[in-house]
Amino acid sequence: MDRSWMNARRISEEYDKGVSVFLQYVKENAKSVNETYFCPCVRCLNQIRQDLGNLHDHLFMFGITRTYTVWTWHGEVLDQPMTSRGTNYVEEWMSGHLEYMIRDVGEDNFRRANLYDSLINDSEQALYPGYTNFTRLSATLNLFSLKARNRWTNKSFTELLELLKDMLPENNTLPIRIYEAKKVLCPMGLEYQKIHACPNDCVLYIKEFASLKYCPTCGLSRFKKKYDQNTCEEGNDGAPSKVMWYLPAIPRFKRMFSVKEDEKNLK
Repeated sequence: MDRSWMNARRISEEYDKGVSVFLQYVKENAKSVNETYFCPCVRCLNQIRQDLGNLHDHLFMFGITRTYTVWTWHGEVLDQPMTSRGTNYVEEWMSGHLEYMIRDVGEDNFRRANLYDSLINDSEQALYPGYTNFTRLSATLNLFSLKARNRWTNKSFTELLELLKDMLPENNTLPIRIYEAKKVLCPMGLEYQKIHACPNDCVLYIKEFASLKYCPTCGLSRFKKKYDQNTCEEGNDGAPSKVMWYLPAIPRFKRMFSVKEDEKNLK
């Protein structure tokens, strides 16, 4: 089935027809819960269920997740080998499969049993009593994804967590500090690295370039310059001009290969 429409502009006729085909496929193949289905828009990421009307609206308001080319959450079975589609696909896969993956990995594959118990609890614990769309684990993962995409500082992310904690109902399980949020994710190998980059994308400041302050290709500064407002002269180096958020793929592939049902599709 042609899915090139997923990369088309949302206002195009091609995209409109593609959405209609997708919704028909959902109605014929996907399993519903109270007439709701997983929504593959870039906001819901197949973690939140919507009725067909809202699903249709989300696909036009937010767009479909372009890496979701195999509709496994809507009844499609993958028989042929699957090629690698990069870190973005890995992240999307993990975003929707965390709870299932944890159970399949099993306690023996964790160094300490308490890590396994903690992950199981976080994957089952509702964000707040009576709410089922997000668990403590999936909510934390989605917030970290927003942090990475929008380049939030640790300080601003902690402030957001504190605000959300106050806004949510009592007894909510959302982490209140970035340290606590990292503890939720890191046992599953979801660490990330921040790497300085040239503003023109010439180089990454790693390995032989790690100590450089200027790009060896274009000569631009690695850091933003601070200026003294009184003298209008340059001061010390400021924040990095550009930062790449790197999500190491190897730990994620290890987790994916540990899921027996999916292992054959990854070879």
